[in-house]
Amino acid sequence: MKISRMLFLITVLLFGTTLFAQNADSLISKADALHEEENYAEVYDVMKQAEAVAPENFEVVWRLARANFDISDNTTDEEKISKHLYQGLSYAEKALEMDPNRAESHKWYGILIGRVGEIEGTKQKIKNSYEVAEHTKKAIELDPEDAANYHVMGRWHYTLADLSWVERQVASVIYAKPPQASFEEARKYFQTAIDKDPEDIRNYVWLGRTQEALDNESGARKAYNSALEISAQSESDRKLQKEARELLNDL
Repeated sequence: MKISRMLFLITVLLFGTTLFAQNADSLISKADALHEEENYAEVYDVMKQAEAVAPENFEVVWRLARANFDISDNTTDEEKISKHLYQGLSYAEKALEMDPNRAESHKWYGILIGRVGEIEGTKQKIKNSYEVAEHTKKAIELDPEDAANYHVMGRWHYTLADLSWVERQVASVIYAKPPQASFEEARKYFQTAIDKDPEDIRNYVWLGRTQEALDNESGARKAYNSALEISAQSESDRKLQKEARELLNDL
């Protein structure tokens, strides 16, 4: 019995880590398949299971940042949005510490620090804007084919170019030289995002908004109509298409 127990313990020590890794990999594959289907609540549940198995696995950590963002982006419950944004940012910070040379680290840190700034108000939004640009540009450098990063930079330019006079005064207090942004740069980034991912509805909605800001009504109309032609796959998509219809009707 003692020999059998000893052999069992040796087996666990030798192969336990490998078995856990395989289990984590299996859960990650399952979560990625669910993500493709936009089943975000299930993705989150599966990734929490993966975290229980491999809490220091980089592939698990950055996916938990993404999963929290997706949950926040597909609900109108403000408490739920806040909870998952802060939780997601915590995972993104951890991913960045674990591997600062991966695009995923910078991508999700940039996205989540930006969204947290938005819910915390004008001053924090502006303070966080430099980090958003820094990390999103790094993500583009590391993975130039990811359309989402171009969308984030488009939003960055649009949001800062669209600041009110009062908000600009806040920016000038925070920084001697506020972030430089323009609608024209936003338009270029959104168009690049569309070129790389022509099925993402949000790129067309925000391109339309930008075209409106540039007084290009025909360009805005074309962008909104393009958004409505795509099949909605998630609650976020449906919200965006509702917004596109309203904006189109207001032209």
